Amino acid sequence: MDPKEKQKLMVLFGIFGVAALVMFYSLLLKPQLAGFSVKNREYQAIKARVQAAEALIRNEAKIKRQREEFKKQAAMLEKRLSAHDEISGLLEDFSRIAESSGVKILRIKPLEVMDDETQLNARSGVYAELPILIEARAGYHQCGLFVNKLETMEKLIKIEDIDIRSILTDPRHHDIKLRTKAYVIK
Repeated sequence: MDPKEKQKLMVLFGIFGVAALVMFYSLLLKPQLAGFSVKNREYQAIKARVQAAEALIRNEAKIKRQREEFKKQAAMLEKRLSAHDEISGLLEDFSRIAESSGVKILRIKPLEVMDDETQLNARSGVYAELPILIEARAGYHQCGLFVNKLETMEKLIKIEDIDIRSILTDPRHHDIKLRTKAYVIK
């Protein structure tokens, strides 16, 4: 065979080879690669969902522990709120704390004045704020001890205002007015 014909034959085989490769790529490889790309995206999405589900499963015990802790905290806070029928007991607690602090109670008076926030809380049905006025007589240090004991007592109260006035005839004692709010479960 003539070298030119060999060369033509080689070129012809090369053209058919390139044409075969182009057809192979166009008809077989390209659709396979496109399908693989779609399947890979689906796989990645499913993998992410599975990892998120596994993370939730791992955290299930932690979430249950948190739930139990929140239940305990809620029960403890409910104990700190007075029931509506326990108001007389709360007033007795104030008197007992005053006596142990060296404070003489002159008057304890639950007030009926309700501000907007108190009315809103009362309507919500969860709790109500009961304003209480305490009038007492004591020395400055006894007053401080009394306030400290009130703030650390088991029942939840808030001291809103303190008015201390000196007594001209007795400089060692003062007239004290405490405006507090007791939080009461409805």
